[in-house]
Amino acid sequence: MPMWIWEEIQEMSRQVKKVVKEYIKYLTSIVLIIALQCCKTYNITAAKKDIPTKNFDINHVPTRPNYNILESWVEHPDKEIHYAKLPKNYIDNLLNTSPKIDVFFVHPTLYFKGDNWNADINDETLNKKIGNSAIQNQASVFVGIANIYAPHYRQMHIHSYSDLKNGYQAYDIAYSDVKNAFIHYWKNYSKSKKFILAGHSQGTNHCERLLKEVILKNDSMKNLLIMSYLPGMPIRLIHEELPPCSTSEQLDCFLSWRTLAEGYYPKKWVVNDSINCVNPISWKKDTVLSEIESHLGILFKNHKIKYPNSIAAYNYNGAVWIKPINIPFARFYRMKNYHIADYNLFWSNIRENLKYRLKENGHHK
Repeated sequence: MPMWIWEEIQEMSRQVKKVVKEYIKYLTSIVLIIALQCCKTYNITAAKKDIPTKNFDINHVPTRPNYNILESWVEHPDKEIHYAKLPKNYIDNLLNTSPKIDVFFVHPTLYFKGDNWNADINDETLNKKIGNSAIQNQASVFVGIANIYAPHYRQMHIHSYSDLKNGYQAYDIAYSDVKNAFIHYWKNYSKSKKFILAGHSQGTNHCERLLKEVILKNDSMKNLLIMSYLPGMPIRLIHEELPPCSTSEQLDCFLSWRTLAEGYYPKKWVVNDSINCVNPISWKKDTVLSEIESHLGILFKNHKIKYPNSIAAYNYNGAVWIKPINIPFARFYRMKNYHIADYNLFWSNIRENLKYRLKENGHHK
């Protein structure tokens, strides 16, 4: 992975840590605690006591996943328990229980505490955390539109983004699992269906590499890929045959965005036009402010969609700047960096736009 991406991620981690410290001053009542947690899907920093104490050692890496068994998948159409569910107050009269499209989803970092540089996929506590956060808050946007395949993988420890010597090696282990899971999906479940590739944060890093090293080098895979969602990380041009999406109805392209408060831009982030970013409300790459009436709602921690017409956004230097969120108690959990809510803030817009893209291009559910 290019060094400039790691530097941006390190800066992101430091900035979010500062934001969390600022929140603590406001946690004086249960009302504030609830407000703070509403859009939070996961943390992005680890305490010193929670990071590995020894250098990466290939001999101490947890056991490789066996993707022949359902236990190695956090979400899979054949599992009895599904974490990916529609929000409690969201009704979709066109919901399809047997979609003709798949989505391969790679979850973000949720491994913040441990003495190994890679997570153990047999850690039941961590696995439930993945399901109840990333899958419920992010992958759920695809429910009833696509069959969801989301593998457990030996994700790298969050500290890998700070300790690059060990981090690169942990990253390779994590990616190898994602690659193996996708190959297994392709050979056993694809059955020539069109598919979507989606991730967030560390998951986006793995998806980008999977596109470059596997999918776009295989004509059959490339021809069945219809959309890639790559939010939370700086994404440049991946391949000339996979352009960034530029319109709200376009397929055969990728979408990427990083959400920040208006007026804030991390000092060490790369500022140039090569980083692709789309406004996840207007679905345009321009710098025009989206209409607040176009915002369809936020997915909250209680798994309900609330407060449509509460966010207006525009693109700025490879990121999405959002105006102050227009909801009650917003000041108590206002952030500078909304990385942890890249999906939640725009959940309804992401879903409705995907349905529109598919309909406009003849992919009926």
